[in-house]
Amino acid sequence: LTDSGYRKHMDTLRAHLAQAMHATLARLDKLGIEPWHIPKAGMFIWCRLPDGMDSAALARRYLQEQVVLAPGNAFSPNQNAGSFLRFNVAQSTDERVFSVLARAMQEERATASHQ
Repeated sequence: LTDSGYRKHMDTLRAHLAQAMHATLARLDKLGIEPWHIPKAGMFIWCRLPDGMDSAALARRYLQEQVVLAPGNAFSPNQNAGSFLRFNVAQSTDERVFSVLARAMQEERATASHQ
């Protein structure tokens, strides 16, 4: 901790997270998913889904594809964050996150339109 190796490591980690944050925000924007707040640093983005989609339903569809997302109500004591998802930008470098999300959103819209 006292030599410059740790500081260099942390600087590199911050740079990688900033790059992943930027890339994740751009990919989410293409899907019509808006961040509730864009953090200045860190590894999580809290986003509202379009069209009042149910984040728990999307998360269940994700699990079928071996991809894990955090639905909003997992973090809400009042259970009123059902249209939010939390994204880990470090995990969002995997292409499957966005391909599965796009497909799950299409399926969710199709299911909602048939109801």
